[in-house]
Amino acid sequence: MSSQSAKNLRSEPLNDADSKWIGLRAIHWKDPTGKERKWESADRRTRKGDVDAVAICTLIHRPSSEPHLLLISQYRPPVGRSVIEMPAGLVDAGEEGDDGATRAALRELEEETGYGTTKDGAKVDVKETTNIMYNDPGMTGANMKLCIVRIDVADDAPDPVAKPDEGEIIEKHLVPLRGLTNSLSDFQKKGYAVDARLAHLAVGLELGFGNLGASKM
Repeated sequence: MSSQSAKNLRSEPLNDADSKWIGLRAIHWKDPTGKERKWESADRRTRKGDVDAVAICTLIHRPSSEPHLLLISQYRPPVGRSVIEMPAGLVDAGEEGDDGATRAALRELEEETGYGTTKDGAKVDVKETTNIMYNDPGMTGANMKLCIVRIDVADDAPDPVAKPDEGEIIEKHLVPLRGLTNSLSDFQKKGYAVDARLAHLAVGLELGFGNLGASKM
């Protein structure tokens, strides 16, 4: 079953009072000149602590191959297409601070991809959990932390089995870390959309490898 077979059926305006997951806010603020202004914001209603969600930058290492980045694709109704992105998920109540965000990251990683546990001899090394970052600060106060994880697996290790929630159709993709921009371009040619944050990571890698301009997404 492919996430690309999904499609939107209809779309209509939604009253704020009828919204379960996202609420609209009018923000009244004062600019540096002292002038009062107004801003509109769309924010999650689900935040349990100081952070909404966590994304997981997962590097898979096998002895016989170069490092691969673990990505997923799933249908995103606001986009109307299946999107290539890093695994991610909401932070639950009780998952406060860096330790809580790390637990949330490994939980979501296992649910969406099957990776993130030490089953079948895999070695899971959480390299870093970042400070809070903001997704689209011109439109929303929604925030996240990024958890960077290295997973070492044997060449003959079986492909782990994901445990998605009901209604989640998630596909996983392992792509070489080097040349990520080319891989994302290939996905786009196949009809996928690409998460901007992932594309920004790819550009950063190109800068680090000294290959910026070698490929276009």
